[in-house]
Amino acid sequence: MFKNWTPPHEDPMGIKIDGSIAAIEKVNIGGIEQAIMLRGKSTGNPLLLFLHGGPGIAQIGFARHYQKELENHFLVVNWDQRGAGKSYSKKIRKASMNLEQFISDTYELISKLLERFGQKKLFLVGHSWGSVIGAFVAQRYPELIHAYISSGQMVHREQSMMVSYHLLLFTAMKKGKQSALKALRKIGCPPYQSSKDLSAYWKCLARLGGSIRNGSLIKKLSRGFLSSEYTAGDWLRFRRGIRFSLKHLKLALMKVNLFEQVPELQVPAYFFVGRYDYLAPSELQEQYYEYLDAPVKDIIWFENSAHAPHLEEPLPFFINCLRVKEEILTPRPSQKSLLYV
Repeated sequence: MFKNWTPPHEDPMGIKIDGSIAAIEKVNIGGIEQAIMLRGKSTGNPLLLFLHGGPGIAQIGFARHYQKELENHFLVVNWDQRGAGKSYSKKIRKASMNLEQFISDTYELISKLLERFGQKKLFLVGHSWGSVIGAFVAQRYPELIHAYISSGQMVHREQSMMVSYHLLLFTAMKKGKQSALKALRKIGCPPYQSSKDLSAYWKCLARLGGSIRNGSLIKKLSRGFLSSEYTAGDWLRFRRGIRFSLKHLKLALMKVNLFEQVPELQVPAYFFVGRYDYLAPSELQEQYYEYLDAPVKDIIWFENSAHAPHLEEPLPFFINCLRVKEEILTPRPSQKSLLYV
């Protein structure tokens, strides 16, 4: 059992709300125990499964602080994926750290959630690395998905890095950031063969606001450092899980090309795009949005975000998730019925 916990939903008198859920659980997925957190004011609300980014940047430790409003209207499920956060273990087979396994894990988790809560479909949100998994899952299992919501959609990793590099060069020159400009010119264009050059690229990305517009990822995560959801040991697993996941999934990520692999979806698709996203360049996300064939699609711009709108602008993120829910689940009157209004 977990020694840590997630706070219950309570009314103004401090009494737990009937029908609410706030739990951290272990679930057998893909033959290993993995951790999920379920939070919602009503278990009857539509399920929303959030696929975290990285690879390896698990969310259970801090997600609650950014999803309070979502929990009023959805049953929100955060999942520390195989090899990440609470789901990290030295016993995980390295051979299982591949994209197909993650797609399979996601399908298995979705099936378990739908059966448990008596629902036929759920809303699927994928951020960054999670958006790669999400796109493939939405493509293969449309019968289980109300709508796919991408945030920081990864489209074509090799192309993204090249576009990102030139955006960083332009920004460094425009802002007069001489040290960043010097570092970028020194490492040159991607791909990067050495970890030193890749590290320099990541530092420039962070310094120039291309990953988080204001502040840093560590600052965003810090809201969870004293939270009840993660123990000190969990934060240690979090760090180890990032290294482990990146090491074994880096090549899989570099092979992603959604223009070829996921040219169409049979579910509504919504793109939440940070205007200043240089990690998954917003212009590339827009190109993919225009290219994608889907029954319904929309692109929503977050003007004060880079790569993580759900952390940088949580209220607008919630408002747009709620709009997606209403558009999908609210019955629309037929043309015939309108004639008699």
